[in-house]
Amino acid sequence: MTKQELLALAANTENLIARTVHPTQFQLEQRDRIVTAAHTAGITDAEISAARQAQK
Repeated sequence: MTKQELLALAANTENLIARTVHPTQFQLEQRDRIVTAAHTAGITDAEISAARQAQK
């Protein structure tokens, strides 16, 4: 997976959680794993936030 694909996945996941009224524990754990992987790849929260805004 490329860094750009990981950024898109993290942004999509954050947007999905934001739109979900009552996210499940599994969804929250998945989001945490994806965001952690993004951080490990050098992607910042600011980059994820900007990608989220671009998707709206």
